[in-house]
Amino acid sequence: MNIIRESPVPAGHRNLVIVRAGDRSLHRGWGADDPECNFDLIVSYYGSDPTAFRLPYERRVEKKGGKWDGIFALFRQQPDLLERYQFFWFPDDDLEVDRKTIEAIFATMRRLDLDVGQPSLTLDSYFSHLPFMRCDSFEFRFVDKVEIMAPCLRADVILKMLPLFECSLSGFGLDSLWTRLRADNRRKSAVFDKLSVRHTRPVGSALSQMMLEKGLTPHAEYAQLEARFGLDEFYPISYEAVDTKGRIWRSKTAIGLRMTLDYARRLKTFRQAHRLKKLLWRHVRRQHSKAIELSTVAISSPPVHAVARAKSC
Repeated sequence: MNIIRESPVPAGHRNLVIVRAGDRSLHRGWGADDPECNFDLIVSYYGSDPTAFRLPYERRVEKKGGKWDGIFALFRQQPDLLERYQFFWFPDDDLEVDRKTIEAIFATMRRLDLDVGQPSLTLDSYFSHLPFMRCDSFEFRFVDKVEIMAPCLRADVILKMLPLFECSLSGFGLDSLWTRLRADNRRKSAVFDKLSVRHTRPVGSALSQMMLEKGLTPHAEYAQLEARFGLDEFYPISYEAVDTKGRIWRSKTAIGLRMTLDYARRLKTFRQAHRLKKLLWRHVRRQHSKAIELSTVAISSPPVHAVARAKSC
């Protein structure tokens, strides 16, 4: 098998982590205060404590609301961020991860010349989608979708997506679109099996409650994008992979079977093991029969200077 040709690492680029943080945020364990850290951190705080997260390295900004409308507000206030940094990581605030893993995420984005990527989840994580769980056989997998929990995006991808960030609290539907912005989207989005984070709280619990209080739901937000862009069922397909010995796998059926075998062997490690029997069979079927969704979608994109003048929803 051939080995994937990797892009050289460009010099002088910067990395930025932006976390939408509540009072229980875990970001102080991520190592941004380490003098050797090679990424910057902005804490976009949606809580109400005026004293929270005021350490110098945290760079606190304030915005009530959801994750993605809050991120939009930050770029509206500081549009120069899109020129100063090349890659941005947007983790949920309930992830356990160390500095070296975060730095490796940014390095892998450059090494593989990706537009969008994400770490995998440890098997003892709360999860929504099985294919984003760590698979021991692979180093990374090229996928057609990257979820909203912890995506790493290139600056030009963010610029194209900003019109959709503005009115999205949940982000539902964004994860079907940011992998599809080029004329050729193959090998531009991946999940990193060897770089894992632990998701410590049930998925979407706090956000769903906040949205209900506003008369909104994540599924309603998804339905709007579904109608606009013709989205299909959200299920990420791993269509190519590199295993731990450097070999390329190009059969999505074979990749799916290997993932299923790995997950079945580690059944007792899963926090939500009770879900696995149904999910494993579904995964095999989807990997074999579901088409890859990488056709190009067009989203009108504002120039960088226009972000600061954008109107609120």
